[in-house]
Amino acid sequence: MAGGRAGVAHLRGPRLLNAHAKLSAADLKAALASQARALGFGCVGVTAPDAIAEAAGHFRAFLDTGAHGDMDWLAANPERRADPRSLWPAVRSVIMLGVNYGPGENPLAILESRTRGAISVYAQGDDYH
Repeated sequence: MAGGRAGVAHLRGPRLLNAHAKLSAADLKAALASQARALGFGCVGVTAPDAIAEAAGHFRAFLDTGAHGDMDWLAANPERRADPRSLWPAVRSVIMLGVNYGPGENPLAILESRTRGAISVYAQGDDYH
């Protein structure tokens, strides 16, 4: 599928929203969380775009200390990245999804053996990008 991921093609466009248009906000949130977990996301959150008043300041401090490393694109248009409403003024909710890429066993156990090398946890599984 050009320009996207085949696994989520069915979520594009108005179909998902229309299927749940008559649900209450709580039921829609529950349906969203259920669908996200079915797709493999371990955590799901929904909040207001202005839920964290100090977000812009924290983001600016993050950039000022160089915590973004080689990800120079993060420093481009910081005001747009700090407030979802600057990208979409009509936004009412922000949906956050998370995937746990940690292993099933203790990743620090390998450090007890000086005869084996250790590969960072994030590099052991599927590409997280």
